Amino acid sequence: MTIDFNAAADLWVESRCYQTPSALQGWLTGYLAAGGRLSAEAWLQEAQEYLELEDAPSDALRALLQEFYNDVLKGLAGDSLEFTLLLPADEDADIDEQVECLAQWSKGFLDGFGTSGKIQGKVPEDVLEVLQDLDAFSQAELDDMQDPQNELLYLELAEHARVAALTVFYAMNQQVTPAPKTLH
Repeated sequence: MTIDFNAAADLWVESRCYQTPSALQGWLTGYLAAGGRLSAEAWLQEAQEYLELEDAPSDALRALLQEFYNDVLKGLAGDSLEFTLLLPADEDADIDEQVECLAQWSKGFLDGFGTSGKIQGKVPEDVLEVLQDLDAFSQAELDDMQDPQNELLYLELAEHARVAALTVFYAMNQQVTPAPKTLH
């Protein structure tokens, strides 16, 4: 992913977004993983609503949102399993903030998955299991801020969430017509 969490977070503050970059990336990942696709304008509208923006997005935010769509779809659909979660780096955030962003990403994923409207009938068992895991992750918080295992557990949960997103994407997108390579 080419989007830097800190740069996105700064633009979020400047734009008065009410969701984190992690939550929005989670939403978009869930939407795309379920088999949903959006036109450029529909994506910008969905993002604006999810971020609870009071005003139209600035040109800088609009460009970043388009990059979000392209990066997430490319990461999910690529053969190299290069998809990554947009979370703050160790050197930029305390472990509690990282866990909170992972929880927001997970909740966003579930929201996007449900919003896609692509779920008809029975969900495959492996997808259902993944959704249950992400539901648990959406409620994650640290019990003991001083526990030396926190960072390792966080990294394991983040990797599990990343693989979960890929699992859902592959399971739910076998019959989806590929989207255009870029969103303009």
